[in-house]
Amino acid sequence: MNDLINEVLTSMKSNRQRIMLTGFAIAWGMFSLVVMLGSAGGIQKGMYRSSSLDMTQYTTITTGKTSVAWNGMGTDRLVKLTIDDAEALERQRFDHVDDVFPVFSQPTKVSTVNDYLSTSLTGCTPGYIVSQYNKIIRGRDINDTDLQQRRKVCVLTDRICQELFGEGNPVGRRLNFDGNSLLVVGECESLHEYSIVGAYAPISTVMAMYSPDDPALGMIQVTYSGIEELGELQRLTSSLRDFLSPRLMCSPKDNKALVIRNDFETVIGLSKILTYMGFFVWIIGIATLIAGVVGVSNIMLITVRERTRELGVRRAMGASRGSIIRLVLLESVIITAIFGYIGMMLGIGLTQLLSATLGGTIPYFTDPTVSFSTIIGCNIIMILAGIAAGYVPARRASNCKIVDALIAR
Repeated sequence: MNDLINEVLTSMKSNRQRIMLTGFAIAWGMFSLVVMLGSAGGIQKGMYRSSSLDMTQYTTITTGKTSVAWNGMGTDRLVKLTIDDAEALERQRFDHVDDVFPVFSQPTKVSTVNDYLSTSLTGCTPGYIVSQYNKIIRGRDINDTDLQQRRKVCVLTDRICQELFGEGNPVGRRLNFDGNSLLVVGECESLHEYSIVGAYAPISTVMAMYSPDDPALGMIQVTYSGIEELGELQRLTSSLRDFLSPRLMCSPKDNKALVIRNDFETVIGLSKILTYMGFFVWIIGIATLIAGVVGVSNIMLITVRERTRELGVRRAMGASRGSIIRLVLLESVIITAIFGYIGMMLGIGLTQLLSATLGGTIPYFTDPTVSFSTIIGCNIIMILAGIAAGYVPARRASNCKIVDALIAR
């Protein structure tokens, strides 16, 4: 095997200029493929992050005024959701539904001794903060005891903490929300790029503060999983509507009295676009690489023609067709691999540089680097490209008649 490799390298040295020019085409093709894959991946990651495609999927239920008469009751009646409705939904255990969260939000002014700002206070139940793509980074989340005892506690977003306390730890401090003193028990960081400045507190506490005589919720949020087709989500939406409409005394066909919204259709459409974009980038990159493969194939054809007499002597001395094919294919694979790796490493280096330089400064463009599986795929493509480039010349060399080869000039 060593003799075979040394022979291939000797042959390559005698055709340095042609191999360098053709190798540049291979390197450029692989470089372009890696950079395009990295850039497309950065766009895909940015779109997923900015458009919340990787967030927990949820359906938002709100209410309005009736527009359809129902059971003898007229239109223009105000329909309201309550915590009892949310608890009834949770007890029903619908297919695909993970959690049901009643939500009550209130615009408010929050202040410390030295500063104040306008924000929103969201009353919620345990688990809601995390479901909104937040991570608790200090202190704790709201718990069941807070809810049951109507404790005056809150969890702040990192942005509101920065504005009120700078780099200081907010846990254990008290804030004034429209005259109500709440103890800060936690700080959460939004994993979503476009986070909202605000605070969270037990829904029982917030409703007692701002709506003690009116049990109406702002909305109910239902998180779900395992749904991959739009038809499945439509069936779930119909089930929710059929269940809630009688409780709210409105028609199941009244889309203004009971409003159920979700972003699943948008998610499906955008995900398909991103998938097609990935396929398109692979096609363009491989097409660029094919140009280099054609160049290597031409070089190998010229090499085979120049070595016709040598190959004839080999055949006359008993060399098999398989050994001739291996000789030509190995030279083709080595040329492709050497320059392909050069192009691939330069492409990886550029994507790493872009990631380190740009970071998350460009909207919809995040971490434009290639994954390990992509690198493995590029290696496989390089080997296949080398075999493809050398196959035709190798077959021609193996089919050369011994007599014709010996009398060739």
